[in-house]
Amino acid sequence: MLPPTSAIADVLQLRGREGWLSPPLLPVHRAPAVLGTARTVRLAAGPGGLTPLHRLLDEDLGGRVIVIAGAEAAAGAVWGEILTVSALRAGAVGAVVEGGVRDVGAVRELGLPLWALHEATAGPGPLVHVAAVGERVSVAGVPVADGDMIVMDGGGVVAVPDRRVLADAGAYAAAEADVVNALREGASLAEAYRHKADLVAALRAGHVGRELREPARPPATWR
Repeated sequence: MLPPTSAIADVLQLRGREGWLSPPLLPVHRAPAVLGTARTVRLAAGPGGLTPLHRLLDEDLGGRVIVIAGAEAAAGAVWGEILTVSALRAGAVGAVVEGGVRDVGAVRELGLPLWALHEATAGPGPLVHVAAVGERVSVAGVPVADGDMIVMDGGGVVAVPDRRVLADAGAYAAAEADVVNALREGASLAEAYRHKADLVAALRAGHVGRELREPARPPATWR
């Protein structure tokens, strides 16, 4: 089972690292947990248009999360119903847009997990272009390389630097569940938190948690 994004973010935070993209990204369509690999696009101000992005959506995007950085350079939305249909047809499992999106009702009906900075009414306008495809980008100050793991669920979006973080986050989530169960059984918060305290200390010290029991090549989506 894939750990929640909240647990992954906490593990990264305890280790003095970053990776969570929400905030500033906000949910346009929340969906069950998905693990995909980034397909990166960087936009920039200036004429040129979005044709390379449209071409990318004709690729085989099986298991990919489309990550569009720099989309705040556009005057309006760079993503909407048409690109959502194209992404789903190509096999994408999610999209992250550092800028505006529109057609929110249609996007939610289509079901593609989508997080963005804001909703917009107008399209992108003529003064934005695709500056790079498949290169390392920065979203909300977090570096994301093409092929990096991206986890999306109802609670957020996180870029995951390596699989050990998922293993540690699985242990962290299990420890939090133990805390909740202890509270329900009548323990005080101080008593219940002991289930988590040792793990938190180990993570701060940089020790690796238990391994996730999973195949060597897991499916692109975990539900």
